[in-house]
Amino acid sequence: MKKVLIISTSFDEQKKLEEVAFHHDRDGLSFETTASFGQDPSYWISQPPALVIIQLPGDDILHTYYFAKLRSSVPTTQPLLFLCSEVTVPLMQLSQSFNRVRMMKAPVDGFALYRAVVDNTKEYEPGKQQVHPRYLTDQKVDILSDFHQGKIAGVMKNLSLTGAYIEAAQLAFPIEPENFIKVSALIGNSHRSFVFDAKVVWKKKQDDGVMGFGVMFVNRDDVYENLMKNI
Repeated sequence: MKKVLIISTSFDEQKKLEEVAFHHDRDGLSFETTASFGQDPSYWISQPPALVIIQLPGDDILHTYYFAKLRSSVPTTQPLLFLCSEVTVPLMQLSQSFNRVRMMKAPVDGFALYRAVVDNTKEYEPGKQQVHPRYLTDQKVDILSDFHQGKIAGVMKNLSLTGAYIEAAQLAFPIEPENFIKVSALIGNSHRSFVFDAKVVWKKKQDDGVMGFGVMFVNRDDVYENLMKNI
């Protein structure tokens, strides 16, 4: 049975996971919560968990301690899942040191958390494991195009350094794989709008009719080249 170790000062996450797991035959998972993050380095080698869930505290000093502990004691192959109120620059920098990282905005419901646990404990074939950490979110975005008027209201469900997954209930213009689009989002409390150029990699219509898009971020040279081809 795969052990999921939860670093948290409460049993809330474990209770949520066990409630969902009860209805899913647990998928071969066991859950253990500890408030201590002082395990000896040998622990991570002799009996490593299948996944470590870390509920990041609100104290920046504790963040520094957690990150130092991870870098000094935990192997880079250890899968990690961070529950955090925001994705900070130090957290993104830390995530680049580990092979499999997932970030979720807290608080998170039990079903979403359980789905992330199953996904992060899944065994991948060589060369197919996650390359960049993903941050699960529900960020509202607008999708725009250089070749169509109007905009599409969407929701960015996850974000990585190289791309994102976006869902949209209604399309004001057609979007197909290989199309170049612009994704506009209000980031943080500053209400500043950030626009990202992206290329649609795939699309899929869900059972509820919502359309999902996997996009890859591109640079301005790629966008310019695409514009020239279509003039």
